[in-house]
Order: sequence, then C-alpha cells, then structure tokens
Amino acid sequence: LFQSLPSHSPMRSLCWPLLLTLFSLGGADEVPAVNSYDPDFGVFLGELPNLADGDVSGRVYVINDTALQIVNFTYNGNAPDLYFWLDKEKTPTTGGLKIPSFEFGITPLGPYENADRVVLLLPGIHKVSQFKSFSLFCFRFEHNFSSLHIPESLQIPKTQFLSAELKGSRYNVASGPIMVLDRRTIKVFGFTFEGDKAPDGYFFVGRGPNVNHESGVKVPIKGRDTTELITAMTERYRGGQDIILILPEEYDIDHIDWLAIYCYKFRVDFGHVAVSNISQRIPPFVPAQKRFDEIDNSKIDKWPSLSLLGNDNRRNFTFQLGPPGGKKGYAALTQSRPSKYVWYVNGYLVDIYLKRDTTYTFIVEGGNDKTTSDFYNPLYISEDPFGGYDKLSEDERKSVKIHSSSDPSTHVGRMCVWTADSDVNPDSFSSFVDFRKSLDLKCDDKQPHSFTFTPDQHTPATLYFNSFSSYNMGYKLHIVDELPSLKDWTEEPYDYEHWRLEKLSHGSLTASSSLTTFSAFLALLGLLFF
Repeated sequence: LFQSLPSHSPMRSLCWPLLLTLFSLGGADEVPAVNSYDPDFGVFLGELPNLADGDVSGRVYVINDTALQIVNFTYNGNAPDLYFWLDKEKTPTTGGLKIPSFEFGITPLGPYENADRVVLLLPGIHKVSQFKSFSLFCFRFEHNFSSLHIPESLQIPKTQFLSAELKGSRYNVASGPIMVLDRRTIKVFGFTFEGDKAPDGYFFVGRGPNVNHESGVKVPIKGRDTTELITAMTERYRGGQDIILILPEEYDIDHIDWLAIYCYKFRVDFGHVAVSNISQRIPPFVPAQKRFDEIDNSKIDKWPSLSLLGNDNRRNFTFQLGPPGGKKGYAALTQSRPSKYVWYVNGYLVDIYLKRDTTYTFIVEGGNDKTTSDFYNPLYISEDPFGGYDKLSEDERKSVKIHSSSDPSTHVGRMCVWTADSDVNPDSFSSFVDFRKSLDLKCDDKQPHSFTFTPDQHTPATLYFNSFSSYNMGYKLHIVDELPSLKDWTEEPYDYEHWRLEKLSHGSLTASSSLTTFSAFLALLGLLFF
C-alpha cells in the first residue's frame, strides 16, 4: 500500500515514520520462519517452548544432517534425568535417541544460562531427517520439558563439491575433488604439490576474475597452521593426504572467487580453481567446541589437585565411596555434575599414574546392594569419562571400549563410604586434605573384591575408572612409560581396620561407637535422604 502511493502524495511523509517505528519494534527480535536459512546458524527449526518447570528457552537450528545447534539456550538444571532427545514420533518416547552434549556428555543435563551456542552431534550413523521431533526429555519420569516438530519438508544444509579440481603447470600442483564442508571449511582430496622444490607455497583465496596478490589472503591448513601463524608448504604432498582449509571470516565461501596455490615470495600463481555456483544452503561454520574436561578451569575456585603414583611402594589401589566435595571438589575437577557419591582412591579424590608393563591390584569397596544404584557400584576401566554403563542404550554401549573385563559389572565388592556430618560445608575448606579430616569411614561386614590390571604398550594414554551404575563418579588413569617427577606423599589410613585403630588411638572414636553396624548407618541415610 505504501509503495502504491504517488511519490508526491503527502500520505507518504505521514506513513514513513510510523513504518520505521513498527519495524524497529517488531523486527529486532522477530522469530524466523521455520525452514528459513540463516548463514550463521543454519536452517531454523523453531523456538523451544517451556512445557514444564525448566525455564527452557532457545532457538534450534539444523547445521547439517548430523548436527544441530541451540542459540541462546537456557535451562535451570533442576530435572533429575533430562537429555537432548530425537524421536521418530511427534512427541518424545523412551524409544527415542539421546543426543550427547559437549558440556555434559551422555550424562543428564546441568544448567545452561543463555549459552551462546550449544552444538549437538548425532551419535552413530543417525541423521536428523530420520526423526520427527527434537525435545528435552526426562527419561526417568517420561516427561517432556520442551519439544519441536521436525517437518518432512525440512531443507537441510548440505555440503557441495566444486565443479573443478586444482590444476597447475608448476611443481605438480593438482588435487582430487574439492568439497565445501561449510561456509568457512574446504576439504581438498588427494592434494599433490612439490613444496620441497618450490620457493614457497601457500593456499591462497581471494576475489576477482584473476589470482591477484592484493585481493587475496593466505589460508591456514587445519592441524598444521593457526590463524596467527601460517607457514609455507616446504614438504612434498604426494596425493595420499587430504587437506582441510579454514577460511578467514571475511573470506567465507560466498566472498571468494578462486582458490590457488600461490608463491608469495615471487607473486606467482602455481595453479588455481574457480569457486562458483555455490548453493545458498551450505552448512554454517561452527567454531570448535570444547568438552567439559577440555575447558580451561584455571580460574575456577577449586581444591589443589592430588595425584597418586603407581610406583614400587604403591601397587595397590582401593576404591571406596565418598562425598563429591561441593563446588571445589569433583565438580571443579571434572567440570561435570557428580553423582551423590564419587570414587575415593586410597581415601582421596585423585587421579592416578600407572606405568606400562606393571601389574597393579585394584580393590573394590563400592557396594553390592542391587536394590539401589547409590550402593551398587561395580568398578570398570574404560576410555569414556562418564561411566554409568548400566544406563547406556545399546548404541551407546557399542562406542564404549572397556579395558578391565568383558563384563563391566564383574568387579563389585563390599560397601565402604566416607561420610560427613550434615552441618559440614565442603566449600569452607581450602583443600581436600582438610575436608577429609571431617569425614568418617563406615564399611559393611562383607568382603572386598580385587582384580589386577596391567597396562601395556597398546593401552591408551588416558583411561577412566568408572561406576557401572552411575554417571560421573570416576576420574583419570594416566598410562605412562615413565612415572612423572611429581612429589610423592603418603596417604592417611583408608583401610577400615587401620583407620578405626588410628581413630581409637587419637580418642576421636569410642569403642562403642565403632561397633555401630552398617545396617544402622544405612537406616540413618534413609532418614536423611528419603
């Protein structure tokens, strides 16, 4: 209507300010249309509704057929067993697919507060197009906290091959197919270049009809260069290596016309390929995400770390249960939300260094009461940091490599648990050693279980000791050729009988109180927690 008015009409001057006001009010935070494409985020799936008491909000985008992301995501973290969830039904069911997160892995979600970008990679060979709904689903109580329908007409961003390959007349510059993975990532298959003979050579992208020094920039090779330091290719590439390039932000795939191998020293184009006819729905570029155990937590208020060395004086390690230690303990150590109890090793919250080709004995005292997961904790060693094998789906179990036994529920023994009085605040202590002085040790009258573990030359450098029944109870086993030169220390008593005698000798445990049965202790826990 506005455009139909004659240019000399006074109504145009009256309507124009009103239109600008309406646009500024309504357009700033306008919700995109479902299936619309945003070059920074992907195809819009919808805005998350808050269907329960989770304070859920955020916008969900499809990156490609195996990845999604949530922009400005918020969730209060209060649900006991909540996961990102894909389902082949229009609403979530227990038969759906759990999607791990970088922040919490396969364990239940903790809180998010307006997180800029939460990236979700589908496990296995699953694809977004195979499902009908994306949700936040509480598995234990089968409750839907938020859900979006995935339409069959969803136009998912896809990778694209360039129409030509790299070819040059000098230094054997050539390649196989060249794939545009996303707006800033290019994969060059079968790259060849005699870099050992050339004066220098760089991947070079730019604008314009011809390769030109002034209109182009060097491009870093992923895993070799950084954005701050790009070095010349002085090695020979024989075609057996694929190259991944990360384009600068201002030179994404929509803002370049060619990709070249370029001699910067003498301004010579050794060979190039045109970049043209790129789809308008190329996947967006997603910055590298960090797992919870890769986050720099140097500024987090946490207890000093403790390590146990598997030296000649320490070939046995005893695994018992204990409190996670508030904000400064396990949570700060691993950047994950711990279970009610976590593994204490020789009475301490530690990681362990083991030497290859050395046999160690692991003594398990995590409880064998199958009526509750808190007190049933078979110990197993695996390559995943989360544990909780009993809670995993069949697909998730296939991705777990176990190094202690074929059956992760095998190594189970009596219950020994370190406890604190209810008025003890772990965050008031400056170290775990100080916190441990406030703890008491209780064990039942059953037998511990033990098994041996011998890491060899094929054992991965990092393993984890985990609980079969619960997530986030264990920590790292460092497998090394030679033990590091860390300062060794001697543990306080952790074997129940030795600990009890030590307490009696210091008068902090009476003979009568030491005879309190473990069943009475469990009854007390029942009163406290249930």
